[in-house]
Amino acid sequence: MGERNPGVTRLLRAGPDAGLKTARERLRRGSVRFSKFSVVGFSNAVVDIGTLNLLLWLEPTREAWLLSVYNGVALVLANINSYLWNSLWTFRGRSNFGRRQNLLFFLQALINISVSNGLFYLLVRFLLVYDVVPGWLAGNTAKIISIAVASFISFFLMRYLVFSHKRWFNGRL
Repeated sequence: MGERNPGVTRLLRAGPDAGLKTARERLRRGSVRFSKFSVVGFSNAVVDIGTLNLLLWLEPTREAWLLSVYNGVALVLANINSYLWNSLWTFRGRSNFGRRQNLLFFLQALINISVSNGLFYLLVRFLLVYDVVPGWLAGNTAKIISIAVASFISFFLMRYLVFSHKRWFNGRL
């Protein structure tokens, strides 16, 4: 008779719901991982917004460039927090603290900081045109919007690149 297909044999042995159980389990694990990422993201936001507001409290400003510097400091601290919590908890089973993973996280952080700070600068410049908007309000409004956009990008970079078992570009990345 012909060759046996091991996939068909496995499916016949496991029953018709075997593929669904695997899909359900992957969806459940993905949901748990995203929930953990969201908790870490909340702690990152506390560090990020807290640092920005501390700097604004210590040295208030309406200068867009200085607000961007404050934002950059806040982003660096939030990314350090993110790396620690995501590698130790969210993606624990995928984290190996190797040179490749550290480099990819650093690149992800650079993308995150660039997108977030670029968007922050554009938004804060727009908001500061109005003299009635205080610097702290312009900074916090721009910060919340930039966090949302950068966090969305960051999750996919971490999930599918930094903490992925798959090697991209023929194993070079």
